[in-house]
Amino acid sequence: MGTPAIAHFGVTISEAPAPADADQRTIPITGALLGQLEFLKVLGFQPHVENFLPGIGRQYIWRRGTLGDIDYIEQDNFTSYSAKARPATPGPRQGDAIFRLTHRDPIAVFRTLRAQGPIQVDAFQAAEFEHGDRDWILLSAPSGQRYELGPTAPTAAGNHVAYVWTAVADLAQRQASYRTHFGLEHIGSQDFHGIARVELLSRTEPGSTVGLLHTPAAGMAPRFSEDIFAEAGYPHFRLGAVNKTITEAAARQAFPPGGDVSYVHFADSYLELVQA
Repeated sequence: MGTPAIAHFGVTISEAPAPADADQRTIPITGALLGQLEFLKVLGFQPHVENFLPGIGRQYIWRRGTLGDIDYIEQDNFTSYSAKARPATPGPRQGDAIFRLTHRDPIAVFRTLRAQGPIQVDAFQAAEFEHGDRDWILLSAPSGQRYELGPTAPTAAGNHVAYVWTAVADLAQRQASYRTHFGLEHIGSQDFHGIARVELLSRTEPGSTVGLLHTPAAGMAPRFSEDIFAEAGYPHFRLGAVNKTITEAAARQAFPPGGDVSYVHFADSYLELVQA
């Protein structure tokens, strides 16, 4: 049985290097990593997989639900001892991602998150969300990763959504690539929280949606790096290809494949590429 094309999102978190002879399991979890895990705990996530890479970093994959649930989701939180913060820019960087987080009681968990203080959010929009005047809200987690929080959708495609900042000049080519390699179809264009337009590409099975974000008011900066270990806040997500072999040949390899998962740069994104 191959690795499934599930909702699996991840972000690089910077962490101070561990002593060379230290047992990584015993090093206290602090800072952004601790905040990120506390954030996920409120949303119902639980520990799933831990990996320890001496001299490189640590990985904590947390999940919510049972494989097969329409809202099953995994969040890959991995630290890098070499990751650096990138310079701030007025607008987003090309290739940055916003991931959708759905919940069956989003207002309640949002209030808990705000009470605990681990998120950043627009105060006016927060008030609207808490009063039921808006269904979705953007927030930044302690890791710096941005999420779109809202109610659980009735389909996997509505719960498994990754939005990618994409240059306008690349939109047509990006849409064609996602249609060809992942069987996604354009289902519409709409405003995205007042900060951009988004082209929505989706499929029913396995349920997945990619939103191509474009035309932010402040403009878009180029990607800072292509090294997932060097850049704090570097996002990645999993996507199932129509034909993994063909897509892998069309993408650029980031690291050697791990079993039935390939790690590639596809269009503007770093993907965990699997066979759909």
